Amino acid sequence: MFDELFSRSGLSLDRLRSFLALAEAGSIAKAAPGDVTRQSQISRQASELEAFFGTELTERRGKSLVLSPAGQRLAMLVRQQLQDLDDFRKEQVQVKKAFTIGAGASILDWLIIPALGAAAEALGHATLRLETQRSSGLVERVKDGRIDFAIVREDAIREGLPRLQLLRQSFYLCVPRRLLKPGTSAAAIDNPKLWQTLPFAAGRDGGQFDLVLRQAIRDADVDFQPAIECNSMLQVRQLVERGECAGVLPSAGIQGLSSKELIIREFTPLKDYGRALALHWNERQMRRRGVDESTIKQLAAALRPAHLPTKRR
Repeated sequence: MFDELFSRSGLSLDRLRSFLALAEAGSIAKAAPGDVTRQSQISRQASELEAFFGTELTERRGKSLVLSPAGQRLAMLVRQQLQDLDDFRKEQVQVKKAFTIGAGASILDWLIIPALGAAAEALGHATLRLETQRSSGLVERVKDGRIDFAIVREDAIREGLPRLQLLRQSFYLCVPRRLLKPGTSAAAIDNPKLWQTLPFAAGRDGGQFDLVLRQAIRDADVDFQPAIECNSMLQVRQLVERGECAGVLPSAGIQGLSSKELIIREFTPLKDYGRALALHWNERQMRRRGVDESTIKQLAAALRPAHLPTKRR
């Protein structure tokens, strides 16, 4: 069996491992930083694999080297097979498997990290690895098997792909009381004229929420000029919590904030902008890794705030 595959030279586990390192890093230099000898070896081994398979596995784009469509498929196949072998080895020696869970930085901090113990238990007391990236990138990494689970915006998941809804986020305007005149009522912060007087912290990454927030405030005839532009919602929360800025935070991000120090009100311009977050996975990868549907449901239950309903599509 497979005599033709192994009758020719050029295919080896070491070559495949080097090619996967190239694929994961995105370039030969990044795959072996500062090691010219190893870089030369990776380049040679990639060429040998191209000769073996009879196709180009990489392409030049300007000064960059990227994977061709064939190279992307080979990287996915190698990743899957090496993962399967590693899982098999761990099963035989009774070592815990490792699973990667990805999410945006704020969701990792607010939703996943507090639930890590329960999540690991749901996956058979597995070792968990965390990865931070935007929803679109995470969906792509689930597709090609680079991560096992992702918590992403539900609208980023293509129709027909598996997901379990975890929560639907609403948004709240959080204003430190020290920034307001004494006696200012909670209802007063609903007035856009007041927003104009407040130092706001907001994102600067051009992400979907950042753009929607800025447009919503402008639609309320407010010349929105944030006092501080942040790299993440985590930074916005820090500035709000320290009393230095007002900010708009999702429901997952207001847990633990002091009502004594802050006025927290639903942000009416985004009242209809509730965004659903869902757990997403690759069914084929789950079958290969021996994770059944009941285990996935247990993982979702561990990550979902207890008061929110379950929804699967």
